Amino acid sequence: MVISTARIAQRIREAREFSKITQVDMAKRLNVARQTYLDMESGKTDPKILALVMIAEITGRPFNWFVHGETDERDIAFSHRDDLAALTSLLSQLPQMARQTVMDNALSIAEYVVTLTPEPPNE
Repeated sequence: MVISTARIAQRIREAREFSKITQVDMAKRLNVARQTYLDMESGKTDPKILALVMIAEITGRPFNWFVHGETDERDIAFSHRDDLAALTSLLSQLPQMARQTVMDNALSIAEYVVTLTPEPPNE
């Protein structure tokens, strides 16, 4: 599948806006001139792979999403980013023994639910 510069540019803008990052801040984080970043986001220039990788890391979007527009629904680091950040924050406030107890219980619950979930049909 060939993807257009305009489509990648649109995804760059969407990712930045979703992350509530200004164009100026994104340019600074990428260590490029503001105009260089604006050209990538407007589709005037193709972003270099390294810039796209950095944008993915900064925004928390999977690299694949920029290129193919798809997000693996199993990619919980993206789809549940806020929940995972909240959980990590709470866990970090617990003493080690309590943290381990919570993690052990969460893993047991997840393993149990997986056994109850039917396999999706093969296509």
